[in-house]
Amino acid sequence: MRTKPILLLLLFVLFLPPAQTSFAAHKANVTTDQVVFDFPNTATFSATLSSDSDITSVTLEYGNQQQTCGEVVAKAFPDFTSAKTIQVEWAWDMRQSGSLPPGASLWWHWVYTDSSGQIFVSETQNATWLDDIHDWQTLVGEDLRLHWYGNDKAFAQNMLNAGLEGLRRNKEQAGLGPDQPIDLYVYPNYEDMQDAILYEPSWTGGMAFPEYNIFIMGISASDSTWDQNTVIHELTHILVGHFTFSCIGTIPTWLNEGLSMYSEGGLDSSSQSHLDQAIRSDTLLTVRSLNGGFSELPDKANLSYSQSYSIVNFLIENYGQEKITDLLIALRDAKPIDDALLEVYGFDTDGLEDAWRQFIGAPPRVISIQPTSQPTPTFIPTYVPVSGIPPAVTPTPYVVPTSSFSDSEPPASRTPFIVLTIGLICICLTLLIIIGVVVLGLVVRSQNHKAGKNG
Repeated sequence: MRTKPILLLLLFVLFLPPAQTSFAAHKANVTTDQVVFDFPNTATFSATLSSDSDITSVTLEYGNQQQTCGEVVAKAFPDFTSAKTIQVEWAWDMRQSGSLPPGASLWWHWVYTDSSGQIFVSETQNATWLDDIHDWQTLVGEDLRLHWYGNDKAFAQNMLNAGLEGLRRNKEQAGLGPDQPIDLYVYPNYEDMQDAILYEPSWTGGMAFPEYNIFIMGISASDSTWDQNTVIHELTHILVGHFTFSCIGTIPTWLNEGLSMYSEGGLDSSSQSHLDQAIRSDTLLTVRSLNGGFSELPDKANLSYSQSYSIVNFLIENYGQEKITDLLIALRDAKPIDDALLEVYGFDTDGLEDAWRQFIGAPPRVISIQPTSQPTPTFIPTYVPVSGIPPAVTPTPYVVPTSSFSDSEPPASRTPFIVLTIGLICICLTLLIIIGVVVLGLVVRSQNHKAGKNG
């Protein structure tokens, strides 16, 4: 993004190419085998299937190619009426599963059984998830393919050159390189790009999808330098995402974003001024708060990016690029960020903040024993539009207590309970006294009555 690439809710579509069928299958008689896109909403698969006996069951096996931890095949079961020749159709609704990035590669095949028990498997088909209403063109460079429309070839060459420069910088600065070609889809404006992805904030200007080796972006149309820097920024996310890929490990957002901004070449004057002001006013965000999603509030989000760059710059200037690579490897090995920092640098996140603050001339970190209020993590765009991040809904804060009972609970909130408890105790004691007096009186009266009889 100028984040962490956005996470999609596609647990059932994390796929590699389909596995070899373990059962003995016959060659299928399949015609009109196709997929039709209603981009970006649905992909509808259809085919005509035939056999010498009535077809009794049909399964569509499908998925998309991406970097993943295991091999999973999605299956769908279309409705049909049993016959020797049938037409089947099934729609993959992205509005329910979550959207794939433009350019994702889909695969599918049909598995069906007839009444004689024979099993048939069709040939695997492939298609590219992309709209067909624009005149997409492609320009190819080493390890980078740029796809665009709505601009001339000179524009595309400038963007491709920016991407090639980004590859060069990452190779020299961090030893990061692609293991396969990366695809960049450039839209002529932000609106077209946003229309290509479902359920993303309306102010998103670009997104990186490391698991697909794809990133997309819109063009500002007013600042070519900004657009070219964005290519480098997002390209770095792809390389870092691939290098640190892990099924259980995570990379803190400040490191991911800081590396992407570092590869751009540094902060612009506005971002540097914003950071300097935060240093002078002692309003810097804690490094721990930058481990997760950045705030959607414009000022805090921009400061988060600037601080992330500054922290990464501090680490590289003082300890060298090799240790950054060692840190990425430790995170790839699923070590928590504090453990990874201790192993590579000898300090944890708080120690990093102390050293970084001293480096930039900021006041020392304030150590508080009170619970820390943290914002709910939110997704932010992979790229900040030229106009800046628009106002957004303030994240709902929550308190992380230091124990089961909060020491910071206001005394006033305990008062009614204490008063009620004391009151109940007094009432009980009063009742016990009254009962005791009554019992004592009865005993004394009984004794006096006996004494009267004896006299």
